[in-house]
Amino acid sequence: MISQSTTRPPAPSLQRAMVTALGRCHRLLLQIAFVSCCILCGDAVAANLVPDPGFAHVSELGTKATSDGWNWQRVEEPCKVHVDQKSAVLNGGKVFLHSAAFPVSASTIYEIQLDVSGDASFSVEILWWKKDGLPTQGHRSILVKPNRLNTKTATVTASTRSPNDVATAYVRLVAEEGHLVVNSPVVRVATGELLLKLDAAAPGPKPTAKWKDLTGRNNDMAVQSVRHSMGTASYVFEKPGAACVGDLRDAARFDFETDRATGDGRGESFTVVLYAKLNGRSGSGIVNKFGNSTSGGWSIGLEWDEFGLDRIATLQQSDNKQNRTINGFPGLAGHGGDVKLGATDRKFHLYVIHLTGSGKRDGTVYFDGSEKSLPLCSWPFGALGSSSIRNKAPLRIGSFNKNGFRGEIGFVEIWSGTRLQDGMTPAAYSKHRFNRGAPARAKGQ
Repeated sequence: MISQSTTRPPAPSLQRAMVTALGRCHRLLLQIAFVSCCILCGDAVAANLVPDPGFAHVSELGTKATSDGWNWQRVEEPCKVHVDQKSAVLNGGKVFLHSAAFPVSASTIYEIQLDVSGDASFSVEILWWKKDGLPTQGHRSILVKPNRLNTKTATVTASTRSPNDVATAYVRLVAEEGHLVVNSPVVRVATGELLLKLDAAAPGPKPTAKWKDLTGRNNDMAVQSVRHSMGTASYVFEKPGAACVGDLRDAARFDFETDRATGDGRGESFTVVLYAKLNGRSGSGIVNKFGNSTSGGWSIGLEWDEFGLDRIATLQQSDNKQNRTINGFPGLAGHGGDVKLGATDRKFHLYVIHLTGSGKRDGTVYFDGSEKSLPLCSWPFGALGSSSIRNKAPLRIGSFNKNGFRGEIGFVEIWSGTRLQDGMTPAAYSKHRFNRGAPARAKGQ
């Protein structure tokens, strides 16, 4: 036992030295923690959003619980939940286990993963809440439908997209008629994937005939009535019907289905990144996937019409009648007034166009590195029907008819998911890719 005589406070000079050392140590620990977080989460994409994934705090609903713990609710007796070595064990007729709430972003794909075992019927839900604490429209997403387990441990994975008015969410685990053990729940933003990368600065060994995909995932695109310019590191689209056409073997990779056909939250988000310039009157369809103009598909348009107006437009349709959604900036069909895009200066501009996969009138467009999206205006009629927008047609760059794009394209990227490189949002990637007006280009071959 240490006596009081041995615990005298240190001299003032020593105190100052100790404080300085502790301050340095604290700053170093914070730096280490920050770097570790960045390494592990990749701009927060890989970060687990579930509070208390080790089930350190689990209590019955209605009793005092920590704000970052779990609570369970009796639905059908008999039922019970307890913790056993960082696992949550659920038993009974029917029982809910809820995580604490955690912040989430709107219109973002989240994936859940957890290990389960037992013999109960098991399901997973996420409940969404608005900033004011009220339920969102589309309040409950069922990620895993009720399914009878066997005794073996299985890893369960699923994904869904959050509503467009959401602020917070929590996970609900449901066990019915049996015994369930849950380990290691993880909820995180789904990582985006680069599906296509074309750059006219590195077109491949036969630039007059083929445009090489730099991801190595797709076959070369066929060059049809398009001229390659080494001087501007671009492909020049001057003739009617000029296009670069993808291989049919790669077509399915660019079929991005919507909620209208697959169910709420299950549509496929994607982003098109385009570096291009207009050289005169130009129609829609600069990047598109249509069997023909009257079938299902999607299109990104860069247009310069007969009135001298320029716009960026997004289109998804299951037919060419009322079953479609069209959005654009400036507004379409007389909307938008004197607002202009500002792309008729015959210079290259960067466009980052993101579609959520909902099939509704949403989506965002970022212009020349801005992190603020353009205010898209919807076509005043039509709504995407419940039919699929998938088709067997190849991806096309340039146009899908004789009235298509007139201009030049420097590079095109297509990303799946709600995040892009290193987990960046489309807004953040817009700024990064624009690089203050000097976008990075691929090295020539």
